[in-house]
Amino acid sequence: MIHFDRVTFRYEDRAVLDDVGFDVPEGEFCLLVGTTGAGKSTLLRCVNGLVPHFTGGTMSGAITVAGRSVRASTPADLADVVGYVAQDPLAGFVTDDVELELAYTAEQLGVPRDAMRKRVTEIVDLLGLADVRGRALAALSSGQRQRVAIGAALVAGPSALVLDEPTSALDPGAADEVLSALHRLVHDLGVTVLLAEHRLERVVQYADSALLLQGGRVRAGSLGEVLAGAPVAPPVVRLG
Repeated sequence: MIHFDRVTFRYEDRAVLDDVGFDVPEGEFCLLVGTTGAGKSTLLRCVNGLVPHFTGGTMSGAITVAGRSVRASTPADLADVVGYVAQDPLAGFVTDDVELELAYTAEQLGVPRDAMRKRVTEIVDLLGLADVRGRALAALSSGQRQRVAIGAALVAGPSALVLDEPTSALDPGAADEVLSALHRLVHDLGVTVLLAEHRLERVVQYADSALLLQGGRVRAGSLGEVLAGAPVAPPVVRLG
């Protein structure tokens, strides 16, 4: 589903990604691990074309999502293939209302009104947003906002969802709600999820595989293989 082939990316003369290659299969929940400043956000933004189309920099190699070339497409072209959720959902919202926010992407893609209404209702049910559907975004809790952001990314029907530390500002209860919703997306709908997170103890129970980004290189493998040598592994891994 997500394929990197010898991808190198530089900002001016500083290499952030160096000859990176990996595959995330369809319908898999993959955890991206790395220290602060390792380049996790850059790698995630490569998946939907924000890097390099909007960030600048120099890239080589090939990236494909569902067989579509990312380098030959803009983020708008890829909206129906890959959804992206940034760290701060409130900063990325473009409306003030939950239902309008969920419908916004579908409106931009020209989805017919009846189909749009059906998609929004399906996402509201899937993510447990029925009780906040008519509320203002500013009145929601952090966990509810994060679920709305995920829903907004799903309206276009993407095959892959990329998330940058979605639980970093959430309490344990809200974080579990968000991660449970992502788990349902993977196992009920077959959506491929690539997620970067620092609080690994929250995520490992949901993930199927992991990528370790260190020194610009990526090591792919099972959770056990990657976390055993990861510099940011949960304390329980070191205890084990």
